[in-house]
Amino acid sequence: MCGIAGIYNYKTLEPPDRDSLEQMARLLVHRGPDDKGFHRDGGLGFAFRRLSIIDLEGGAQPISNEDGSIWAMVNGEIYNFAELRERLRAKGHRFETNADSEVLPHCYEEYGESFVEHLRGMFAVAIWDSRKRTLLLARDRLGIKPLYYREDGRSLIFASEIKAMLSCGLVDREVDLQALCDYVTFRYVPAPGTLFSGIMKLPPGHLLTVDERGMRLREYWDFRFDNDGCPKEADIEKRLSDMLVECVKMRLMSDVPLGALLSGGIDSSLIVAVMRDLIGSRVKTFSVGFESAGPLSELPYAKMVSDKFETDHYEIVVGYDDMVENLPRLVWHQDEPVTEPAAIPTYMVSRLAKEHVTVVLTGEGADELFAGYPQYGLEPWAGHYQRVPGWFRERVIRPMMARLPFGFRRLRVVERSMATSSEADRWSSWFAGFSGREKEDLLAPDLRLGVEDPTGERVFDYHVARLGRAHAVERMLYADTKVWLPDDLLMKMDKMSMAASLEARVPYLDHELVEFAASLPLKHKLDGLQGKGVLRRLARGVLPPEIIKRKKVGFVVPINVWFRGALKPLLESTILSSRSLGRGYFEAGYIRRLVDEHTEGRLDHRRELWTLLNLELWLRTFVDPEKPEPLAVTLDDLR
Repeated sequence: MCGIAGIYNYKTLEPPDRDSLEQMARLLVHRGPDDKGFHRDGGLGFAFRRLSIIDLEGGAQPISNEDGSIWAMVNGEIYNFAELRERLRAKGHRFETNADSEVLPHCYEEYGESFVEHLRGMFAVAIWDSRKRTLLLARDRLGIKPLYYREDGRSLIFASEIKAMLSCGLVDREVDLQALCDYVTFRYVPAPGTLFSGIMKLPPGHLLTVDERGMRLREYWDFRFDNDGCPKEADIEKRLSDMLVECVKMRLMSDVPLGALLSGGIDSSLIVAVMRDLIGSRVKTFSVGFESAGPLSELPYAKMVSDKFETDHYEIVVGYDDMVENLPRLVWHQDEPVTEPAAIPTYMVSRLAKEHVTVVLTGEGADELFAGYPQYGLEPWAGHYQRVPGWFRERVIRPMMARLPFGFRRLRVVERSMATSSEADRWSSWFAGFSGREKEDLLAPDLRLGVEDPTGERVFDYHVARLGRAHAVERMLYADTKVWLPDDLLMKMDKMSMAASLEARVPYLDHELVEFAASLPLKHKLDGLQGKGVLRRLARGVLPPEIIKRKKVGFVVPINVWFRGALKPLLESTILSSRSLGRGYFEAGYIRRLVDEHTEGRLDHRRELWTLLNLELWLRTFVDPEKPEPLAVTLDDLR
């Protein structure tokens, strides 16, 4: 795992400033503490930071082909590099190292832009073709590794993290108002946008080329829900089992110690089970719990799995003090607001893991492949609920919901989501910060009227329009795989693990496994209200019954409790400050009402308040100052 950055002045061909490249590399040191490298050629400049995983002595980057005409950098891993290397050797290519990165310049030289279709792995790649004076950027199919860029008609700047782009002094730090509206809906900004005006995410499965003619962007991979390629009923579990073993085995490729993040759910527990069989020795596993988490703590389940597979198990418990200490640093590391409270325990458990290993395998992606979230089971029932007369919902059901005790937030979210006839609204509201009437109440009139799409519906509509005829649940799965997964969950995992200089690998998101999952009829994923049917069947006889039977919990952090107690002063002094309310984005009276209702224990607004708190901390970190804060940023710095 590494950090990449670069500048290409493709119109002026002016050589990039060496100090700017050095500064970009410095801001990525946490992604690659082991080494750095640079390459300049005319108007092109590459900057690289390395976390050594494969070929510890010989894997320096940027790396070139035999005659130095093609140069490459990669953040990530190419799992099929040995197979590619032998194929390329047979075609006359010569290799000097055993590093996976060395296949890239040769693969590009052999296959041109289609080289990316030969790669199996997680990657953000930069290729410089000095003969054609062309820069090529590519991001892996599922968006496991991030890549940002800014293009202005004369030059293109790119990096693994936005802060590296800001550090070179060539990029403005202005808020994109459409992205701001998207953020308060989704709690993240869907690709290709970011909260910074002019800075874009390269979408998953896309390739970008730049030369003197300008920039071109194209998609090189997609998937469809096509059952024609589905194996026979009797063979589905066997095929899935074989593929999961293959995907885990490929991700054990390492010249440094590795382990697994273990939550105690089906997904990560199956990964650990496969690792134990493949490694032939004790697997190191790492889990996190929370103070005040009560019955939602996953530590007992993780310990149960650890005992079953005799792992070397390590645990950490995260409390309020950890959150206060680390939140500003994590705002800085994520580049955009830390909208998932689970980012903090993810960072803490990554730091714990880094004390023992350099690589971990994780269970991300299985929910989006096999319909693991509750909304997938509820979606087929939405039409039935909408047939309940509107007057009855407004006069009876919702007043009743408002009288329910503080802890019934989830039931209120279900009712709000099921009530809307708009599929796009329903999709976004499951994970939303603000949606529907709540968002109308939040946005100041100037902001609401000043953007093209204040609701964010275009995001869902764009993706599902590409599917053609598909089941409603499959449309949700597709949109979540294209948007929620890369722009929220995978971004969180990448940024938080790399903040600890730890590489995280995701076996479920091997693109061949994703295509296989999409080929399965929905009945193998969804059984009534319960998802992950085929995974649960696969887990029988492998995992303890308690793991298979337990309900989907997720990474639940007790933010609702902390906001009414120890975190209340921070919450009020931040989002109710004159500095925050004076920005003019939101209605001050509505925000005050949210804070009062939550802190007085009347309604649970944890998600909405966390969204606003982290937005304000982000604005103070990246937009208000003249330059990004140093790594030692504290809450005192942000006040």
